[in-house]
Amino acid sequence: MKGIEALQAIAHNLQQLTTALTPTKQTLGFGAAPKGQVWVFCNRSKGGVWYSLNEQNQPVIIEHQSLTGYIRKLEFKETVRRNEKSHKLHCYIEADQLYILEGSATAHFCKGLLSAIAFLTPKQLKQPLTLVPQPSTENGEVLFTNVYQDGNQVFAPYDDQTDWKLTSRAAIDGVRVANGEAVAPVVPRQEAAAA
Repeated sequence: MKGIEALQAIAHNLQQLTTALTPTKQTLGFGAAPKGQVWVFCNRSKGGVWYSLNEQNQPVIIEHQSLTGYIRKLEFKETVRRNEKSHKLHCYIEADQLYILEGSATAHFCKGLLSAIAFLTPKQLKQPLTLVPQPSTENGEVLFTNVYQDGNQVFAPYDDQTDWKLTSRAAIDGVRVANGEAVAPVVPRQEAAAA
């Protein structure tokens, strides 16, 4: 009898799994908006290392240790939060859905990410990367990034002497080339001012 009950339980669990994996049919009329992208905020301000916001704009800590996907775009945006201007790095990652990682452009999380991406060739950037936020053990606010490809950490150190404009341009251009986009020409400041 126990064997039959166990088989019935397995069959029931398989049925539930099949139902969960079956695509749902889109219904007509009013409903929730499809989620095309998920914003992920990369900092330690909410008690974790990264979080998203729910429908009520409340933080939801992401418990996963890593995110693996294809880097599709890097861009800097000027934002105003709490009446202060700041510059944010947006990193678009295609995985099971599109994620947009946001962090302060001057934070170690973004510096480590930019440094690693700038180190990789466009051919390497066509492959998935795994991003792992790493909290500092010395400072409760600092968050670093470890970047892995094929299980190997991309070692791309940076320091106070790093030229972040050059590093950012190399990372952005590498991602563009990897995704089949044209690279914007660099216009020297004198020519830009004369135009």
